[in-house]
Amino acid sequence: MRIGVIALLLLGACSGEEAAETAPPEEAAAEEAPRPPRGKAGAGGPPPQRPGFHAEVSFELVGEPQETLHDVLIISLDTVRADRLGVYGGRAETPALSALAARGARFDQAISHFPETALSHWAMLSGVLPVVHGNVPAHGGSLYPGPTVAEIAGEHGYTTGAVIGGVTLTDSASGLGRAFDHYDDDFEVDPLDMRRHGREVTEAALAWWAETPSPKLLFVHYFDAHFPYTPAAPWDTAYDPDYAGSLTGSDADLRPYRDGERQISERDLQHILALYDGELSEQDALVAPLLDAVADSPEVVVAVTSDHGESFEHDYYFNHRAGLWDGVTRVPWIMAGPMVPPGVRVADQVGLVDLAPTVLTLAGLPVDARMAGAARNGLFVQGIRTEGMTEVISVTDPWAEAPQRAVRTLQHKLIRWEDRHEAYDLAADPQETAPLSAHPKALDDALKAYERFTEGVGQLQVEAPASRLVDPEEAAQLEALGYLAPGQEGAPGQQGQGGPPPRGKARGTPPPRGKAPGRPPGTPPPER
Repeated sequence: MRIGVIALLLLGACSGEEAAETAPPEEAAAEEAPRPPRGKAGAGGPPPQRPGFHAEVSFELVGEPQETLHDVLIISLDTVRADRLGVYGGRAETPALSALAARGARFDQAISHFPETALSHWAMLSGVLPVVHGNVPAHGGSLYPGPTVAEIAGEHGYTTGAVIGGVTLTDSASGLGRAFDHYDDDFEVDPLDMRRHGREVTEAALAWWAETPSPKLLFVHYFDAHFPYTPAAPWDTAYDPDYAGSLTGSDADLRPYRDGERQISERDLQHILALYDGELSEQDALVAPLLDAVADSPEVVVAVTSDHGESFEHDYYFNHRAGLWDGVTRVPWIMAGPMVPPGVRVADQVGLVDLAPTVLTLAGLPVDARMAGAARNGLFVQGIRTEGMTEVISVTDPWAEAPQRAVRTLQHKLIRWEDRHEAYDLAADPQETAPLSAHPKALDDALKAYERFTEGVGQLQVEAPASRLVDPEEAAQLEALGYLAPGQEGAPGQQGQGGPPPRGKARGTPPPRGKAPGRPPGTPPPER
């Protein structure tokens, strides 16, 4: 588990008492001037936009920038699990991603630390674990004053931009706009989908890239694979042309199964999985023009990844917030650019906190001393490797009831919640269906080290702003996304403070050995 040298030194100075979530007043953040409202949510209207919380950024940079700096393109494919993609051997055809991997490197074991959009993106773009950022949905931004990739680039003369494709990463919801000169998150949404179509995302990204001089950094977020699963033709029938049932990938059809109120048949499940695969292929086609735009520019650092996957197993369907199985945590990560040889496959396990220092190093920029991740570009010259016992920590929402914590190595995974646990031998049981009766002690030690780290996390944060209550129209949108239960008001992610109560099917007693586990107790409502 990589917590970071500076963070570990801070932990050594802790008294052992539980640290407060806030820093001393003199370290409090300064909020930016509010953005003007952009309208109300609803059919054909943009999402409600209140200003996100923007902490004042501080830098603890290590090293000097290189003489030659390289442009950067980071693409996030929201809710994409690696094993379904053609580039990773899956059924969904992905010629654009496969072409990128052919001219660069593919990480075979890249693991997300958090199965929700905002916190996972903060982790990947800042290089620190999600808990350091605090309850982003409740506060409307990160409590961590350390810099993101974009802020470090901007400090060294880059022009930085972002194009956002989903409502959960708007500045209002995440506060991520603080990191960029240009944050394009103003778009109309369909209340049944909550995305900006990938075609529009690509068009906006291509326009910004063409109009912006070097050095530049662009972050592009696609939401097309996120639930509901509604690919356009021909992808709607590409992987299951003979289905004669009645289920579609809509929220209306699938909500009873997402909430654990009904059991889905195997045939219907395979059809919904085919729709998800269709979305993956459709999204690959939507991203292709953007990747083509930089294909002939080997000096551009290109990184494509995802914040988390999606569950179609373990009696936990069409969701991700309450799962830490590999279908949810194992994500794609493909890179190309200077010093990245073509056709490399990296078998070492990495975490998404490694993305920021890796991108910065390849671009010729310094990293921040507080980063938990490590630059992984040294692995590119090694080819296929199988060594390494580095642990990666993943957690579900720690502010919800019965949160889960997981530690994963290349060989094993341990998942803990409340006073219970399940462990798996990933080499012998990659589908995680047969929990072990015993597991390596090193996994417990890694989780204990993580718990000690969380006790001192307040030292890495600024003062928390007050949790934000939402207005009725914004509450309706959050309800549609699954962050609020019907009829509730409050701040998302705040259990006991107006947040969503557990909803759905509880696991009850542990499953028999050899049977796939179901939804853990205290499951938060689905992220829609």
